[in-house]
Amino acid sequence: MTDALQKWVTLVASVLAAVASGWNLWWKYREGSDKIKVVFGLIDPQISPGECLHVVSLCDHPIRIADYGYVIRTGNLLSIPQLDADDPNDNDHITYGSRLLETRNAYFEAGRILRSRPVGVYARTTSQSRPQIAFRDDTPTWMRYWLRLKIRMKVVYD
Repeated sequence: MTDALQKWVTLVASVLAAVASGWNLWWKYREGSDKIKVVFGLIDPQISPGECLHVVSLCDHPIRIADYGYVIRTGNLLSIPQLDADDPNDNDHITYGSRLLETRNAYFEAGRILRSRPVGVYARTTSQSRPQIAFRDDTPTWMRYWLRLKIRMKVVYD
């Protein structure tokens, strides 16, 4: 009787140890990944022209923003750094902060004057393959799901 009980206790302990080590491995992996929050608009309510976005770091390690910009109604991503590179003399843009977010809650803000109003904003760090997306409050729910799916498929197949 005690031999069978000892085998069951050993089995349960080994299963619990395997689950705990798997959980610890997953937690350490998630801890090292880049986490950001992207929001439409500025953090400080300033009077500034154009459509703005801000990115906040949710990590304890330094991260660098690789790309950021707008989500257009068609599902295309309009990159602000690409717009700045195409027209360096355009003064219709603002930037606050550094693209290197060194601490938790460090933030970066950017904006431009556009002809048409975008439905959302996005940002991506150097270690992320897919952008983080945020939408304006007045964007319909069905459009948010459709655009997220379209952008995800575009990233997968490009």
